[in-house]
Amino acid sequence: MRQKTLLMAIRSAALGVLLLATAIATLSSAHAQAPTGKPIRLGLIAELSGMLAFYGAETNRAAGVMVKEINAAGGLLGRPVELVTRDSKGTVNEAVRQARDLLLTENVDFLLHSINSAECIGVSSVAKQAQKILISNCANDDFTGKDGNNYAFRIVNITTRTQGYAGAEYIHKNLMSRGNRYFTIAHDFAFGRLSVGYFKERMKALNPKAEFIGEAWPKINESDYTSFITALIEAKPDVVFFSWAVGLPFWQQSAPFELTKKFAMVSSYWGGSDELQQLPKAEIPSGAVMGGFPYYAIDSAANSAFVEEFQKTNGRPPRTAAYFEVISLQALRAAIEKASSIDTDNVIKALSGLQFDSVVGPVTVRAFDHQGTTPHWTGKAAWDEKRNMGVLSDITKLPTSEFLPTEADISKVRPK
Repeated sequence: MRQKTLLMAIRSAALGVLLLATAIATLSSAHAQAPTGKPIRLGLIAELSGMLAFYGAETNRAAGVMVKEINAAGGLLGRPVELVTRDSKGTVNEAVRQARDLLLTENVDFLLHSINSAECIGVSSVAKQAQKILISNCANDDFTGKDGNNYAFRIVNITTRTQGYAGAEYIHKNLMSRGNRYFTIAHDFAFGRLSVGYFKERMKALNPKAEFIGEAWPKINESDYTSFITALIEAKPDVVFFSWAVGLPFWQQSAPFELTKKFAMVSSYWGGSDELQQLPKAEIPSGAVMGGFPYYAIDSAANSAFVEEFQKTNGRPPRTAAYFEVISLQALRAAIEKASSIDTDNVIKALSGLQFDSVVGPVTVRAFDHQGTTPHWTGKAAWDEKRNMGVLSDITKLPTSEFLPTEADISKVRPK
């Protein structure tokens, strides 16, 4: 009996020691992971007001989720990360002013920029003068093309060339039987003009019989699309290529005319999947081809985790602009860890040619132009009864790296 009691006492003591050791290890681990020291400061310029606030606010939300995740995992190089966000108001002058203030007054370590294609070149110039890294999500090809520089990076492949080419490729593969008469409509600003230009360039190469019978350029803040809708209907095109800053007003006003029953409507415009989620069933342009990063179509554990965390924080799933910012910050995080430093030159070396696993899969940052190789998704607008929202159906994942300029192309346009 005594032997049994002694054995039980020994086991109890051993268990106590084990539990104590586990507790100490847990506490030590938590202490080791807690970021300390001077914060690494990230300056973000986003369109928090104005026409593009729909996307700028989403960029800011995603940056907040990512910074929270980084700090919860021990920060960067053991240091906490701090996010400083400024509103560009959707204007070039304000974006440039905020870039100067963030870099020269706030002394941020890295500069981030949202999607505005008109802003990013000016912001890039400020970053170059300050000799600080800028990662922008704008679609302006010149950002990593003729106006590219050693400090400018774009990780997501959503350039106007990519989107224009992708639209032409879709038509060539799926809609040639509709005919050769094309009409283009796009918002009159850098993104719209450039994407239409690239669409025409690629369409002519794929289909020498292509005939462009008309074009329309509504203002970016257009409130009445009646005349543009009438022009489309009267032109009787076979296919319409469209490219929006924000397309919701057009879809709402054109819904009674059922345009997609009159002609094919095609774009790889990346905001399409987001706008479908905002439209009621009666206003969904069923069959219109659009692009985006639809959260429900990206099949990976990393995406599932991101969607869950974003939903927990914001009360709904992420939209496309959120993916842009998370991927950009994943690249920056990987580069800093690879460089074991936040020194600008060291991080530039680490980012150039970087290969990393993003929330949407493997990405390479091309060393010669600092452009990333993310994929893109295109599908047809449809209503999903189960989700009770507009979605992309018949989705295709595009290897958009095929639409990027080559190293030889970049060397021709970059200043020597």
